[in-house]
Amino acid sequence: MKIKNNLKNFSHLESEKKLYLDWEKKGLFSCKIDPTKKNFSMIMPPPNVTGNLHIGHALNMTIQDILCRFWRMNGRNVLWQPGTDHAGIATQNVVEKNLLKNEKIKKNDISKEKFIAKVWEWKNISGNKIINQIKRLGASPDWKRLKFTLDSDVSEAVNYVFINLYKEGFIYKDRRLVNWDTKLQTAISDLEVEQKEQNGEFFYIKYFLENSKNHLTVATTRPETLFGDCCVAVNPNDSRYKDYIGKTVKIPLTSKLIPIIADSYVDIEKGTGALKVTPAHDFNDFKIGKKLKIPFYEIFDKYGKFNDNVPDEFKGLDRLLARSHIVNNLKKYGNLEKIEKIIHSVPYGDRSGAVIEPYLTEQWFLDVKGFAKDAVAKVKKKEIEFSPKSWTKVFYTWMSQIEPWCISRQIWWGHQLPVWYGPDNKVFVFENETKALKEAHKYYKKKVDLTRETDVLDTWFSSALWPLTTLGWPNKTNEFKEYFPTDVLVTGFDIIFFWVSRMIMQSVKFTKKVPFKKVYIHPLIRDKFGQKMSKSKGNIIDPLELIDKYGADPLRFTLASLAAQGKDIKLSEENVKLNRNFITKIWNSYKFLHMNNCKTEKNFVVNTLTMDINIWIVKNLNDCISSVTENIRKFRFNDAIKEIYSFTKNMYCDWYIEAVKAFINEIDDKILIKEIQNCSSYCFTELLKVIHPFVPFISDEIYFSNISHSKYL
Repeated sequence: MKIKNNLKNFSHLESEKKLYLDWEKKGLFSCKIDPTKKNFSMIMPPPNVTGNLHIGHALNMTIQDILCRFWRMNGRNVLWQPGTDHAGIATQNVVEKNLLKNEKIKKNDISKEKFIAKVWEWKNISGNKIINQIKRLGASPDWKRLKFTLDSDVSEAVNYVFINLYKEGFIYKDRRLVNWDTKLQTAISDLEVEQKEQNGEFFYIKYFLENSKNHLTVATTRPETLFGDCCVAVNPNDSRYKDYIGKTVKIPLTSKLIPIIADSYVDIEKGTGALKVTPAHDFNDFKIGKKLKIPFYEIFDKYGKFNDNVPDEFKGLDRLLARSHIVNNLKKYGNLEKIEKIIHSVPYGDRSGAVIEPYLTEQWFLDVKGFAKDAVAKVKKKEIEFSPKSWTKVFYTWMSQIEPWCISRQIWWGHQLPVWYGPDNKVFVFENETKALKEAHKYYKKKVDLTRETDVLDTWFSSALWPLTTLGWPNKTNEFKEYFPTDVLVTGFDIIFFWVSRMIMQSVKFTKKVPFKKVYIHPLIRDKFGQKMSKSKGNIIDPLELIDKYGADPLRFTLASLAAQGKDIKLSEENVKLNRNFITKIWNSYKFLHMNNCKTEKNFVVNTLTMDINIWIVKNLNDCISSVTENIRKFRFNDAIKEIYSFTKNMYCDWYIEAVKAFINEIDDKILIKEIQNCSSYCFTELLKVIHPFVPFISDEIYFSNISHSKYL
């Protein structure tokens, strides 16, 4: 083992930059199709172009990189497919704010085309900064294959899928309740809704029977919705209300009468046992209203303000600001029984910070119930396996409760729906306007003007196709042929339903194959006290700051060491600092070997060792390699780290190297000294290979210093 005469202390800031540029220059991350070798492939969960590297990204990317480097070293053709997501709402929001701040321009002050141009300009300048941040972590995807969800070929595939699903009747337009962001003026997905626990109130409101002093008491957290009540529902088995069923009550503060109905959905034990049903403004009530076919009364507009279907004094008032006014009137007219202080969850838009309103509006939907059954069948056949296995039950539960997916968004940035409307609102779905006009001419028997749908697709629609589109599908590319289905998906539990399930459904629908064979669900990172990290709590840990301070290797080693299956990670800066000391120990061992001329000669054979101490360390090294290999295969990264730490620190550094020091100083036998030099160097070189997937920078800094080229990357 030839060692350069360079024994200064390891400088992570200097070495990490130099090494990463060298890796890229040599094309070490590029996939190379070789029919004589087995493949290993993964798709990178595409980070938003608006994003910065946060600690969740750091964990996710570290685990993926460990797997890729491990399988490269084991002779596989590795494809780690990278990419970024256009993040429709998030990106548009960022650009809108920048325009207003820097140019004093509002989005609607300029044309849609000019605004989209501004978004592309922003994306090209700063939108891909997260890619460079991921590189700082040492991640090794095939950057030459970097994809973006709005790339032209991806967009063509998205349109292809939309058109086919529409033709088959799975995509349709309907008027349903959606999560409505009153600030951003668009429907949003459940994932973009943040449930915040906060102090609230339960209002117990008296609904008086028609021409009677008798009443039912209804408990609600949203008294402002009472103007939209269509009925009061009670359980048919509730003895308290049997005599009330079929009668009518007056909506408080109005003269409007609504019926009292019986429905087994109502929980006798919950609240007062009497439920005000407001189908146009509550998701659960919407289901009841649909089932019972009762009328819907809409009382809010798209801005969250009362419309003309309420008493005059409330028209135009914001629904939230009007609450205290309504409560005061309920008190005044004897309709308020009591107010109870509670803590409850309130839905907020994660981008706008506005309270989300269930809003009845016309949107585009995808019926995925049949797709869900097919996806579940694949998992039950073990064509896809979740790790930890407990997430399989969660997947089944979510899929069994699946609802039609609202796929349209009322924003400008994204995949505009390939939909055109004729003069009578006849729908034409084609990949371009030319084909739509041709079909319209055939339908109307004359030339007509068409109007394009302004909505764009939910970002998750294109992301659901990510395993397909990144490999060139629907074209039959070599990469798709070789690497699909992919081997592993590494992701967090919070998007099993929103992303993982949708990828499975779309892949099975269009290819009859699963998109990946295994799904590893990594833990959630919390602070050292076990609390969820949040800006409001001030306990956010910035991975880039940790990398600057301690290096990427200690952070990676720490994250892997804490990634126990089924357990949340409690992370502190102290953890990283301690593991930086471990990395330093490896460097010091390297310095010791150099100082004592420890090198592995070409003719060195392990089986010829004679000294017990050398035989012992090699045996333990082999046990370590075997254990680490098995644990990586089983996604037990923390157990792999335990083995590495135990062997490296306790056996090799603290025991073996210390013993070697004594032997070198005390033994005169040159043959035995040569054996020690060979063995210590051999074990250290093999150890570098073992730890490389976890700490790639320092392992390569040492390895490149000793061997002219890397055989294991």
